[in-house]
Amino acid sequence: MATGDADTSSGSLNREDKEGGKSVCIILNGISLKKKYFYSKILPALKKAAKVVEVHETRSKNDAVQLAGKAVHQHYDAILAAGGDGTLHQVLNGMMLHHETAKDIPLLGLIPLGSGNDFARTMNISNKPEAIEEILNRFTSKLIDIGKITFPDKSELPPRYFINIADVGMGPIVVERLLNSGRAFGSFVAYYAAIIKTFFTYRPEEITLQTPLWKWSGPVRSVAVANGKFFGNGIGIAPDAVVDDGKFSCFIAGNVSVLDFIIQNGRLRSGKRAIHDDIEYREANEVTIKSSKVLPIEADGELVGKLPVHITMLPRRLKFLC
Repeated sequence: MATGDADTSSGSLNREDKEGGKSVCIILNGISLKKKYFYSKILPALKKAAKVVEVHETRSKNDAVQLAGKAVHQHYDAILAAGGDGTLHQVLNGMMLHHETAKDIPLLGLIPLGSGNDFARTMNISNKPEAIEEILNRFTSKLIDIGKITFPDKSELPPRYFINIADVGMGPIVVERLLNSGRAFGSFVAYYAAIIKTFFTYRPEEITLQTPLWKWSGPVRSVAVANGKFFGNGIGIAPDAVVDDGKFSCFIAGNVSVLDFIIQNGRLRSGKRAIHDDIEYREANEVTIKSSKVLPIEADGELVGKLPVHITMLPRRLKFLC
């Protein structure tokens, strides 16, 4: 068993290291409020289920991307993101960047230790030690879809990949407020304060969605291009989303009043579709999002860039440990 920080991830596993058991690399959010729980409860369960377990903690914002990229070349059987949706997003990007078409990358797994854990909700993954141990003992995987975001006006920027949901409108503003609050990885209070403030200050902006089969334009409170079902700490924004059907579930909330959106939020949290004249559900396997203004887009709880963007589906691209 090896533990370390971002500087301990060089080298590769020897054949002898892996013989007779599975090898896993854990990329742990180094400032997770549940880090002690990971080391005291989860890590012993991992060590019982795998031959080789290496833990690397992140120390700065992009460490998880770099660690995951290196881990792809180290011949692990699986790479597990231990943190929230943002940590999972960074690990995914480290695995996919420069390896988008590779056929032999490790399985991606998740130990949900964040405040939202929305993709874990979709995949029904628990952070109980016995549940994680069972997943490793079973070691079965599911081929799942991945979203890819490119920036037509800034072709020099690398693509960003997402596993759960990308959205424009209120979502990125909430993320910006949370980052500016200094509690980006912690307090539920800070998270909900950012949501409430955004609810009452955000004004819908004009955007255009263009797909090969349909087009939509108008003022928007929220647009989500979803692979998973949940975002925003349990809001069921895309109740019909399926992670391996090769299609995005698109949620479009147009010029919806604050009061109406709060009312519909209750339905969404209960797993039901919103019912409102200015809320639509559509499907697409690619979509271009544009605006006359410079608007942010977030994916999996991470700010990833500005509009315009082109989002494409990579069907059944990655093996997810479940």
